[in-house]
Amino acid sequence: MKNIFLVLACFIFATGNIDAQPGTDSLENSNKLNVMPLVGIGAGSMVYFGDMFRYPHSNAMLGNWAYTLSVGARVTGYLDVRFFYSNGDLAYSEVSPERNANFKTSILSTGLLFTYNFNNFFRNQPKIHPLIMVGVSNLEFNSKTDLKDDQGRFYNYWSDGSIRDIPQNSPNAGNAEILIRDYFYETDLRELNLDKNPNKYSLNTFVLPVGVGAEIDLIKGFSVRVSSIMNFTFTDNIDNITSSGKNNRKGDSRNDRYLYTGVSLFYTINRNKSKKDAYAGAFYGDTDDEDADGVIDLYDDCPHTPEGAQIDEKGCPLDGDNDGVPDYKDEELNSAPGSIVNIYGVTLTDEDFYEMYLSYIDSVGLHTNTVKTVYTSNETGHNIVHTPRINGDIYTVQIASSIEDLSIDQIGKILSIPNVQVLNDTNVIYYNVGEFEDLASAIEEKIILEKEGISGKVIGLNQGERFDVGDIAEELENDYLSGELEMTAGLSISDEVIYRVQIGAFRYSLSMNIFEGVNDLIVLKGEDGLTRYLTGSFDNIQSAASRKIDVLLEGFEGAFIVAYQGGKRISLEEAGNVTQNAKPVAQDKLDKSKIRFKVQVGAFKDNIPAEMMDKFISMGNVKTVRQSGITRYLVGDYDNYNEAKEKQKQLLSEGVDSFVVGTFNQKIIPANEAIELLKK
Repeated sequence: MKNIFLVLACFIFATGNIDAQPGTDSLENSNKLNVMPLVGIGAGSMVYFGDMFRYPHSNAMLGNWAYTLSVGARVTGYLDVRFFYSNGDLAYSEVSPERNANFKTSILSTGLLFTYNFNNFFRNQPKIHPLIMVGVSNLEFNSKTDLKDDQGRFYNYWSDGSIRDIPQNSPNAGNAEILIRDYFYETDLRELNLDKNPNKYSLNTFVLPVGVGAEIDLIKGFSVRVSSIMNFTFTDNIDNITSSGKNNRKGDSRNDRYLYTGVSLFYTINRNKSKKDAYAGAFYGDTDDEDADGVIDLYDDCPHTPEGAQIDEKGCPLDGDNDGVPDYKDEELNSAPGSIVNIYGVTLTDEDFYEMYLSYIDSVGLHTNTVKTVYTSNETGHNIVHTPRINGDIYTVQIASSIEDLSIDQIGKILSIPNVQVLNDTNVIYYNVGEFEDLASAIEEKIILEKEGISGKVIGLNQGERFDVGDIAEELENDYLSGELEMTAGLSISDEVIYRVQIGAFRYSLSMNIFEGVNDLIVLKGEDGLTRYLTGSFDNIQSAASRKIDVLLEGFEGAFIVAYQGGKRISLEEAGNVTQNAKPVAQDKLDKSKIRFKVQVGAFKDNIPAEMMDKFISMGNVKTVRQSGITRYLVGDYDNYNEAKEKQKQLLSEGVDSFVVGTFNQKIIPANEAIELLKK
């Protein structure tokens, strides 16, 4: 430690006596004493280095979060000094055959830090400065350990890697229960006194921070610093393991230390009020030419011009035929004036436009020609969309759910109702018709639906939550049926054509994860054993064709357009569309290249513990998938189950709890479901 003090003293003395080279204004200015106040705020990561075997897997980015506040001054152009306050947590859990120990402590540090940026060696001040930092500080800590779960049961670490409530060598070890660490550090390590020391150690210590970093100048006095500072403490008690410990609690003779790596934003208050030429920097400081086209960035209207491209006086690439595509990537340099071109500058022909049109209205996998479109006014057709649920109490008619087996006749009638709404409740999807502010209107809708052959039930909704409407609904219905109240509602099943996109019809139900993002999904189980998946509700085939393209891009290769009218399914020809060379479409076809197998090694709802992240980093190539509020950690990417299973066996042999999952289009599904999909 004496050597470090000596280096600090020599460093301050040397930097304070470096003279500027004669004739260099920038160097002279950097050596002038020009004190300017400096404030800063930052955040970063604290990583422990001590007796708990941190060294093999230490990583400056995997510690615990901390923040710093700074106030000081830039003394010269190359040296600043600042007082700082730092607060954060330091923690580590060691699991090894010899010892199982853990600790966590709040770190509170205040001190003085000198920063040197080498500016006295540069003729022109750079925008990025390398930094060296040394200082002295005081540290407060109070380490605690996690020895018990929330029921007060002590952790006993067994050789198989599990934690149990009874020691492994206990006579009644066979009755041991497996415990899960709660990571609540409830026991004060100093008060616990595991090494039976007669005197209590101090919870304060001096620290020598030494680090390196870089500072990036921004605008108007602001700058960003990235730094990594090793804090050498004068204590070996932060982790409560010292060289005076007994047996497996005996540590080395080196003091504990920790590494702080972070980013800080600083602001320098320039008290120099002298006015400067507003254009002085245009020559001396703002001469950068990022794309090297001969026009400095200050005047370049087109930055990032490729090398070799011909430009005008404003730095923009030449476009000789004014088609919007610069000459350096224009494959047709003399396009006719006013012509429409593609991204390569080539004029689009009538055939090109026709192909684009045919691709847009493609409805069954090949081109479709619409030969009849009937509108009741001069307005074009419009999409029929699901009305979002409103806040407060409303009433609706529940006509089906995703767990019911429906007849083909029932399915046809339900899909002929344009405003069927979807309500997700846990793992069940309910289908409702209408949203009514009064109960009587919902009762009328129910009666109309039953006359059309669709049985239903009136329910209430409060911000998406279902509730029973009680006996008053039955009384109102009796009044309508007896004629005491007059009906005002019209038909529910539409006589107009309703177009939908059928994603597929499967012999077994698929995971809802596959359809994540399809917010208007309809799932209907038929008595024929098929589960049908549909999306959309449109009154024109063009809109349905556009929706079908979206579904195809998601990997559902068997998607096709279906039409319903008057309570039954009709062909596209009956709906007024003629298809050319139409072929039958497989109703359960998926893009099998999107089906993969992976090995899940962890799943967390909130932040992952640092020690678990260490383990995942050591595995290498661990990917994450966020789904249904859970972040899952996955290893590997295989096109068959057996390869994934071999990887799982390897991980299990290394003590990593894991299992195989399937994915479809990056969405997690059960492995057995992925296997079944590959058989199709």
